[in-house]
Amino acid sequence: MHRDRHCAADETSISQSVNLQEGGGLGAARQLVERYDLAANAWEAVAPMATARQEHAVAVLDGKLYAVGGFCDDHYLSSVERYDPATNAWEAAAPMATARQAHAMAVLDGKLYAVGGSTIDENNTLSSVERYDPATNAWEAVAPMPTARAYHAVAVLDGKLYAVGGYSDVVDEYLSSVERYDPALDAWQAVAPLTLARFGVRVAALGGKLYAVGGRVELEEEEEEEEVEGPAHSVERFDPASNAWEEVAPMATARAFPSALLM
Repeated sequence: MHRDRHCAADETSISQSVNLQEGGGLGAARQLVERYDLAANAWEAVAPMATARQEHAVAVLDGKLYAVGGFCDDHYLSSVERYDPATNAWEAAAPMATARQAHAMAVLDGKLYAVGGSTIDENNTLSSVERYDPATNAWEAVAPMPTARAYHAVAVLDGKLYAVGGYSDVVDEYLSSVERYDPALDAWQAVAPLTLARFGVRVAALGGKLYAVGGRVELEEEEEEEEVEGPAHSVERFDPASNAWEEVAPMATARAFPSALLM
């Protein structure tokens, strides 16, 4: 049987204890990578990763694409790979101190931040944050978030890192809370929460504001006849000047775990 994945043997094993989600579980990790050409409106395959991954995070730093952490078969991953489009090749970078999946990544001041996620521990949602310096090829711990969260989103606005929404098994609920990290102080502070708790949300910065797009949401009991939980059409916008979120035009299609980026 053909197998298109390879999992590193030295990662953190969960010994078949992964909690599968509804709707078919986690699926299979893959090494495959595709690249989209906007001018040609076409996708093409590029070099595959050395390690198959799912529930991982990606970010671009210094013209290279980093794939960080994730999950494969019965392993949480701490490994990191870096793709160079000039050579169409991946190379290993230093691994994180903590194997994690369902985390979020952002670039701030020339460094990568791996934020939250989940790992093998009993209360496995993480508040920890690691920062990668490409000059030293090393990760270091920075101040943890006040709130442990996974399946959240992060974005950088005005030189600060925002962690938005997600899920916490510590409180067993979707999160509306939002926290902001100041690298100059190595400290987090709470800012205004989302109007709607969202897990699997995506966030992007545009025009000096943050946009929280879609995600999976829970509805109030009185709305049970419509839908108890599911993907959201709604979009919220955060203004740091007023420290407030407001609803903007919803998407035509409800989406959970979408991708949101600027081109």
